[in-house]
Amino acid sequence: MYKTCYFKVDALNPQPDIIEAAARYIKAGQLVAFPTETVYGLGADAFQPWAVEKIFLAKGRPPQNALLVHVSNLKQVQLLVGDVPGIARKLMDHFWPGPLSLILPARPAVPDIVRGGHPSVGLRMPSHPVALALIEATGPIAAPSANLYGRPSPTNALHVRQDLDGKIDAVLDAGDTGAGLESTILDMTTASFKILRSGGVNIEALEEFLGTKLEIVQAGQPACYKTGVQVIISDDEDDYNLKLQDLLAQGRSVGTVHINDDSAHKIDGVKYIFALSLSGSGKSLYAILREAEQIGLETLLIAPFDHDQAGKALVDRLRRAAFR
Repeated sequence: MYKTCYFKVDALNPQPDIIEAAARYIKAGQLVAFPTETVYGLGADAFQPWAVEKIFLAKGRPPQNALLVHVSNLKQVQLLVGDVPGIARKLMDHFWPGPLSLILPARPAVPDIVRGGHPSVGLRMPSHPVALALIEATGPIAAPSANLYGRPSPTNALHVRQDLDGKIDAVLDAGDTGAGLESTILDMTTASFKILRSGGVNIEALEEFLGTKLEIVQAGQPACYKTGVQVIISDDEDDYNLKLQDLLAQGRSVGTVHINDDSAHKIDGVKYIFALSLSGSGKSLYAILREAEQIGLETLLIAPFDHDQAGKALVDRLRRAAFR
């Protein structure tokens, strides 16, 4: 059992002494949770396999799952990947820093536990000033999301505390992250590139940049989030109203979620109405799931929304939340 140390850090201008303190933890083989522009990550020195192993133990994550490595500059990329193809460099120049992860052939120096036994490694350069400052001070950091395996990803330090307090060494608390969708993962190790996860970079934007359609790999049945809240997605207004009245008639405690809809109005029997913002200026899906759980709601009913406007990544996460 650890005593987790929490550092309040300025999100835009991180204090050098706090970054230095967190970097000492990383260099000593310890775990630090830190903010990115997507969610909070749980980081360890990517070249210390014994430190990376602690990530799997803290999260309860299967050891065969590869980890993304976060970098702060292109020199660090060269430590991890021997030959960076020209098209990969163009993607880095255009989309980095930002929520795009690229899977490329790894150098032998990248530990097997980071690669999940594969000959490749996933890289990304976050745009959050705190993340960049920390990685610049430490070198490449292996980091999945800073939550227990299967739980909704954390979008603030409180979420990290809920899942990992006493299991990790330190947390850099810079407040809430953005829209709370993980990075898009593009596998570039085969002749035809594949999307392994939709996320913060729009797939259509990638296709336009590359000038080709991308295969989206379906991972079979979605893995549901481990929460105490049932999530139900409505098809249209009639379906929404029918489901809402049925839930209220059952005496269930219900909250409703409205996506980019400021016209949501109070409904008798519904105490909690959540507004999910696509811009990142409001609550993220993960924050709503965790808040609903904390206040003891049994059900979240998702109001009808424009799937094209919401995007593939959010639709994917909503389906994961609703899958049982």
